[in-house]
Amino acid sequence: MKKCYCENLNLGTLPGISKIVCLEEVDSTQSVARELALEGTAEKTLVLAETQSGGRGQQDREWESGRGGLYMTLLMKPETEIKFLPELSVLSGEAVAEAITALYGIKTRIKKPNDVYAWHPRRRKWLKVSGILTESSSISGDVSWLLLGVGVNLNNTVKLDTAVSVKAIKGANVSREEFLKEFLKIFWLRYSAWAYGSQAKS
Repeated sequence: MKKCYCENLNLGTLPGISKIVCLEEVDSTQSVARELALEGTAEKTLVLAETQSGGRGQQDREWESGRGGLYMTLLMKPETEIKFLPELSVLSGEAVAEAITALYGIKTRIKKPNDVYAWHPRRRKWLKVSGILTESSSISGDVSWLLLGVGVNLNNTVKLDTAVSVKAIKGANVSREEFLKEFLKIFWLRYSAWAYGSQAKS
């Protein structure tokens, strides 16, 4: 397969990532990561794609995946029980929201369990800017692997009236690499606290 913009990413600058899989176009990063998980691929592998032909959100809703957005799935193997996974979806959305606000000064809010909305000042409304999708496999109630799928409208053109991109709000392109670094930095801090808390509750 062809590679995407992420082939130039420096693995050493991405917090907590052990391996990057870069693809030009896929059905979905989630399906690629699922195959990798079933093959026993190492934890903290990040799958990135330039576009997705079959991106999906929760409840199998279609997710627009035009060129310029950030489409990723992170493969993890947390030592926790499956009952704690819904909390992870929320904290992942919080990490996306915090990164958007920190980098671009855009107001954000979470629509639980898995959507992030951004305030569009000219249209004066909240519009969807990101979605989170989690998928897991478990044995006897313990998680064997977890897929965290994240789609963020950064520079892509958004067709839906209920959605928006960062570019549409800011009026200029933003760096996907910069966003990815900021998201991962925030995410791993929240993830560590979540993992510690879920183990303590077990």
